[in-house]
This record gives sequence, structure tokens and C-alpha cells, in this order.
Amino acid sequence: MVQFIDSLINLALNAAGFTGLTDPHQIIIAIVIGTATVLWNSSLVPRWAMIAFFSLMGLAATIALYALLLGVRPTCIYTYDARKPVFADSATRKLGWGEVRALDCADLWVARNEVYLRANYCFVTPIAVGYFDNDASCDPSVEEPAGEAVKDNVKLIQRVERRRGCPNPIDSCRRLGKSRASQLKLARPTIGEQ
Repeated sequence: MVQFIDSLINLALNAAGFTGLTDPHQIIIAIVIGTATVLWNSSLVPRWAMIAFFSLMGLAATIALYALLLGVRPTCIYTYDARKPVFADSATRKLGWGEVRALDCADLWVARNEVYLRANYCFVTPIAVGYFDNDASCDPSVEEPAGEAVKDNVKLIQRVERRRGCPNPIDSCRRLGKSRASQLKLARPTIGEQ
């Protein structure tokens, strides 16, 4: 039951875009404490409503604390869909400024990292690991993709990301949902289970 309720809390935090900022369990605990402090000082809320709220929030915080102590961390609910890449041929041709400039931050991040995925790079950030799903084909010795066109493409994408002020690494699972290369996958194991 605890795992089920914790999964629902993680799903809500993913949908709200909190995953990636820090541990979602810590976020829910901070929200509960902050909201409780405000409500405790409020005389406009009926006593029964405050008791109900504190009971529900106390339960949510207890479950979040329990999951945090167990080391259970959620993964992103979005995954990379290789059938819908941002640029299917970014490893073989040089990208143009216009086509890269037309992308938003989420698609830029996916486009840059799908180049690394094709080079069998092993991702290390939690969102990238969850999104691209490191598998047996990833090679720990790969640090940069090979080829001049590929390196130029990565530099071009990074330049556009800097101009846009895009977070690096991407800071929110919800942003990845806006990428055309993303698919929604609700039934995913937590990082601890992986």
C-alpha cells in the first residue's frame, strides 16, 4: 500500500514538473511543512478542515519520508521513442542553423543527447538515465561521439541552448513531455528498483 501511494505522489510530482529539481520526496515534505505553517496561523479555516488537511498531509509526508529513507527515487514518466527522433540523421549530416534554432529547450536537449545515444554513450544524470534507459549496449569508454559532422552538430545545439538560456542538464521531467520524441510510460520501476 505504501509503494502504491508513494507511486501516486511521484506521478503527481512528475506531472507538476518537480522531478529533477531535487528529490521529489523532499519537495513533498517541504510543501507539507510550508503549507502547515501558513494554515496553522490562519484563523479563517474551520477546525475540522485543518484536522482533515493535517491528517492527509501528515500521511503523505510520512510515506514520502519512509520512501526517502528506503532510497526509493522516482524515474521520469517520459521515455525516448526511437521511432520519433528529433533528427534521425544527425549522426550522418551537418545540421543547419535554421532547423536547430526552430526547436524549443526540450527538443534541443533530446536532439543533443540522441547523438550521444547513437554513439552508445552511458548517461549519468538521473533524468537522462531514466529517459534514454541505459542498456547493455552503452559503452563506458565513450565520452564524445566520433566524427566531425557529429561534433559540429553537438556544438551547434549547445550554442542554441545557451542563447535560449536552457537548463543543462534539463531540470524537469514535465519539460520532456513537450518533446516530439517523448512517449509516456507510466508503469516504470523507480531508480532504486532499477
